[in-house]
Amino acid sequence: MRVLHMTDAFLPRLGGIEVQVAGLALAQAARGDEVAILTTTLPASREGGRSVEWLVSDGAGGLTITDAPSPSSSPAVRVHRVATRMPLDAPVHPLAPRHLAALVKQFDPEVVHFHMGIATPSVEASLGQAADRVRVLQVHSVWTLGSGRAYGLVGRLSPFPPKGVQLAAVSRLAALPVSTAFGRPVMVIGNGLELGPWRVDPVEHEGVHVVTATRFARRKRVPAMLRVLRDAAEELGEGHGMRATIAGDGPGLEPARRWVEDQGMAGWVEFPGRQSPEQLRALYARADIYLSPVVLEAFSIAVLEAQAAGLAIVVREQSGAAERIVDGRSGLTADDDDGLTAALVRLVRDQSELDRIRAHNRAVPPPYDWPSVVARTDEVYAAAQRLLE
Repeated sequence: MRVLHMTDAFLPRLGGIEVQVAGLALAQAARGDEVAILTTTLPASREGGRSVEWLVSDGAGGLTITDAPSPSSSPAVRVHRVATRMPLDAPVHPLAPRHLAALVKQFDPEVVHFHMGIATPSVEASLGQAADRVRVLQVHSVWTLGSGRAYGLVGRLSPFPPKGVQLAAVSRLAALPVSTAFGRPVMVIGNGLELGPWRVDPVEHEGVHVVTATRFARRKRVPAMLRVLRDAAEELGEGHGMRATIAGDGPGLEPARRWVEDQGMAGWVEFPGRQSPEQLRALYARADIYLSPVVLEAFSIAVLEAQAAGLAIVVREQSGAAERIVDGRSGLTADDDDGLTAALVRLVRDQSELDRIRAHNRAVPPPYDWPSVVARTDEVYAAAQRLLE
C-alpha cells in the first residue's frame, strides 16, 4: 500500500504530532508499505524552499532525519518539505495545497493521511486535494470549547472537512469535540510506542519513589502536582518514606524549585532537568508510581512509557491517558486533585496493592505497540475506503 502523510508540524520540532507521524510512517514502511511524508516545517538548517530528506530509525527507538539513508537504514521514509520562514516559525505554507496535488500526482498514493492539532492551516487548506483517494483526517489534540465551536461554524459555512474524509482522533477524549463540531463519527487511533526499550527490570530501592516526566509549562499543571505531593506527605505524617523526582524543563522549573524549598520539601523532591529516553528508563527502573495531574491531554506518551516500564499510574480521569488505565489494576484514576492525593496516600500505605499493580504492568504490556497501532490504522483506512464506494 502507498501512503502519503501530510502534517504541518514535523521533525526537527519535537512534539506529539511530530513524533507520532514519524513513528507511524516508519512502522508502516517496516511492514512493507511505500510511505512518504509532506510537511511545511522548516528543516534543521531553517532554510525555506523545497527539499527532500529521509526519515530513519536510529536503532534505539529514536528518529533521525538524513539527506541520504545508508544501505543498512531500513526502513526509510522519504520526507518532502515545502517550507518558508513565517512569524514565530509557524509551520505554514500558502501554496501547500498546490504542492500536495503535485505530490499526489507524482507519488500516486492509495491513502492520504492528514494530521492536525488545534490550528493547522496548511493541512486544513489541503483537505480538498486528492478527492479520488482514500483520505483520513486525524486530530492529535483536545479541542477547547472555543475551537470546537469555531470549527463547527466553519463546517456549516463551507465543505470542511470535505465529504469522503474519514475523521479520526488519538483518544475518545480528543474525538468528542471533533464529533460534536461536525456531527460525524470519529474513529480512534491511539498513539504508538516501541515498547521493548521501556520494559526495564526494576532495581531495589528504599521507600516509595514517585516520578513524572513533564514540561514545566502551565498546561502541565506542575504546581498542582507539587501541592498533591505536599498534601500526601502531610497526611502520611513524619517519616512518610516517599520521595519524588520531577524530570523536565521549561519556564516553570525555577519557580517550582523555589516553592519546594519554601515548603520544606527539598529533602525529598528532586528536579534533575530534562532527561534523555535512556535516563528516563534508568529513573523508572528505580521508581514505583508515575503521577500525572494533567487534564485535557489527548493521549500522553509519557504515561504510556511509564506504564510500559511497569510503574503504577496515578492520573486524572479528565485525561486521554485515563482511558487506558483500569482502575485498581494498572493504576488509579481520580476525579480531582484531592483524589490524586488520596490515591497517592493509598498506594504508599498499601504496599501489597502497589506491588500488585506494578506486577500487572510488568506482565501485561499496554496494547499500543506499533504493529497494533498500524493494524488499527488499517481499519480506519478501510472505513475511509467505504466512503468512496
